[in-house]
Parts: sequence; C-alpha cells; structure tokens
Amino acid sequence: MISDRQTAPGIDPSLADLMANAHGTLRDALGALRNLAQLLQSRMVAPKSLASVLPDALEACGPMRISTYTLLDALGTKSTVLPARAALEAFFSPRLAELEAALAEAMKRPLGAAARLKLEEVVLQTSFEFDAGRELLQMLEDAAFGRTIRVDPCDLVRAFARPPSVHAEGREVVCAIMSTHDFGEEIEINPRMAVTLVTLGIELVGRRAGSGEPNLSISGYGSPVCTIRIKRKPLATGEPLLLTSRGIIQPTVPCLRAAAELSGGRLEWDEASSTFSLSYANESVSRCSETA
Repeated sequence: MISDRQTAPGIDPSLADLMANAHGTLRDALGALRNLAQLLQSRMVAPKSLASVLPDALEACGPMRISTYTLLDALGTKSTVLPARAALEAFFSPRLAELEAALAEAMKRPLGAAARLKLEEVVLQTSFEFDAGRELLQMLEDAAFGRTIRVDPCDLVRAFARPPSVHAEGREVVCAIMSTHDFGEEIEINPRMAVTLVTLGIELVGRRAGSGEPNLSISGYGSPVCTIRIKRKPLATGEPLLLTSRGIIQPTVPCLRAAAELSGGRLEWDEASSTFSLSYANESVSRCSETA
C-alpha cells in the first residue's frame, strides 16, 4: 500500500519555475510537430495548406532547442548524471538540425509528392524521438528533484497499468505479466519515475528476440534489498499489465542507469540474456532494523 509520508522536493523555487516554463515550451513545440506529422499523413490536406504551416514549424525549432538545453543544464553536473546528459545532448542536437534543414528545404519550392513523403519521414521520426527524449528528461528530473513516497512496488505498478480503454488515444502500449501478486513491503521512490523505469525495462526486454511476453517479478521480501526483475518467460502466468509506451532511443539505457542511481537504486541491463533489474532498499526491513 502507499504511505502518506513524502519527502520535500529538493529543488530551488526559481529553478523549478525555469524548468516548468521550459517544459511548457517543449510540450507546445512537440505538440505542433505531432500536428504537422498528422497533416503530412493526411492526403486530404492540400500542398498549399501544408506550405502555410511550415514557417511556424521551423520557427518552433529555436525555442525547442533552448528549452531542451535548459532542462539538461538544470540536471546539474554530478558524475551520476553526466553520461545521461552527454547522451541526450549528442542525440538531440543533430536531430534538431536535421528537422530544421528538412523544413527549410521544403519551404523553398512547391511541396510535390516526393518532397512531401521525404518531409513526412523526417517529421514522423523526429516527433517520435523528441517525445521519447522528453520522457527521459522528465524521468531524470523526477529522479533528481521529485517527491518520494513509500509504496509496495506491486501496488505502484498496478496503479499505472490500466485497461487500453483509458489510455490516451494514439498512444502505444506495452504488455507484460506480473508474476508477483502481493509483495507486502515498501520501497521509497518517486512514483512517476519508477513507472517510467519499469515501462522502459519492459520495452527493452520486449524488443529483443525471444519467446513469451516480458515477465515482471519482485523479490526480496524480508531482505534489505527489493529487486524488480524483467525477462521473457514462456508460458508465464500472473497478472496482465498494460502500460503506456515511452519509446526506446539511443540515450535510453544511460538515462535509465542515471535515474536509478540518482534515486538511490541500482539498475542492471544484460543485453545478452535480455534481463533487466532494478534494486532498491526495502524500507520495511530498514524500519524494523532501526526499531530493534
């Protein structure tokens, strides 16, 4: 179950305002990019109508770049976060440049069929990649500054695993089986960050070849450490999980490692065996030790 206890967010109010504004700018820019992708995919939209929105899309790239680097800078320079920052910077920069170049090129001449398809490909790909990158930025921010609660990891996963009917239209979902029904003890963690970690772990395991769906198990009852492990398991039985996909991109793994470490945990990803695990202190055992 979820405890009422919460820790205060470790973030300066002025930095929080700066990050909130950057998130808003980035969210609006990515929304405009998704809208452009939909227009490009719709054959009902005439080339002239498309041409009229391209200048606004190009103009939004500047604020998108500024807000992205504002959020990266806000993460600080701790050795824990630097590999993730470097991976995100190396990922975002060339893709923003590619998007700007594609939009500028499309504005130079009438948007014929071939040019439209070429632009559509770039916009669709960068829209997916930037959305996935924004999820990673949010996860790192939550790991560094977010409120934490004491929660049974089974309850936490269930709270975010909902039937497809309540998911936002157009969002992909990932599936898994949770074989641990009741853990009964608690870890201290930021809920949103934790679910992003688990969801991306399921996606990493699921995209590798193998039989059976990703299976999530939780071990460590009565032990100092609680471990959430995800791996494919043929004919697995348990509770079906359906989580909103975050998307896998090149910086995903270094960002996952940084988020786990920033939040006091340890992440292991064995690509060869396609096994993903997260370990956190078992707060129930810690409390018993303190009162003994």
